[in-house]
Amino acid sequence: MTAAPFEQLTASEVECLLRHRLNLFLDAGAAPCAALVLAAQVEVPEEAAVALLEQGFSVDLTLRLLYTAE
Repeated sequence: MTAAPFEQLTASEVECLLRHRLNLFLDAGAAPCAALVLAAQVEVPEEAAVALLEQGFSVDLTLRLLYTAE
């Protein structure tokens, strides 16, 4: 998701989206604080982030790899 569609969401929709992303990243093995940081980066694709986290990559490295790939 890019910033433009994200800005069009209601507060309730944003909360739902961020909770969903947070739970995905926690389930993939990210530490709680790191998962929260990653969840807030809505332009990062969930599937790609989960795949990297499940392979043991840190959230920091996951973010660097996915931002570099754009």
